[in-house]
Amino acid sequence: MVMTMVEWGILWNFRSIIWEGFWITIQVSALSIILSAILGIVVGCLRVLPTFYLHKTLELYVEIMRNIPAVVKLFLVHFVLGFDAFEAGVIALTFHQSAYIADVITAGLQSLPKGQLEAALSTGLSYRSAFVRILIPQAIQITIPPLTTQFVQVVKNSAIVMLISLEDLTFVTQQIEHQTFRGMEAAIAVTILYLLIALFIILTMNFIDIQIKRKFK
Repeated sequence: MVMTMVEWGILWNFRSIIWEGFWITIQVSALSIILSAILGIVVGCLRVLPTFYLHKTLELYVEIMRNIPAVVKLFLVHFVLGFDAFEAGVIALTFHQSAYIADVITAGLQSLPKGQLEAALSTGLSYRSAFVRILIPQAIQITIPPLTTQFVQVVKNSAIVMLISLEDLTFVTQQIEHQTFRGMEAAIAVTILYLLIALFIILTMNFIDIQIKRKFK
């Protein structure tokens, strides 16, 4: 059996839809990363407050979000709640990943020396100021590596949006395959683009880590 030669020229013919898929993947991933980070940090901080019912409610939220697959959230938001494909993708990914980020932030806060919150409050700072000025910066410094992993996971999970016909990179791969039967070239090219997005996130988080360490050195 003779192996078919790789035809990279096909990618040039489909460069416009590859670029559009790349841009959609970046948009979905970037918005989901930002929103899931905000929501995850808020939930993570609230979970360490000594409020029983709030703590239990947020524990339930985290468990539900972690144990419902992202694709199920996507279908619920899109088909049941009626959001369009782009919005549904961002909402589903945000709620899904926020639970994992909340766990990371909670663990980071709990690893800090005990009594810092009480000490900050005793100086007259509000809960908000104590977290923003003292606790969160320290927790972020500790949690940069796991947060980086979570942000990269958002990019990987973003491929599920193809299931509701949002034309991201994974959708484009299938489209090229169906039109040309040259899925290997498309898959390799799209894989490289996903890796570039992940590499950008890793380098950005490393830069942030360096800046935080310099500030608190």
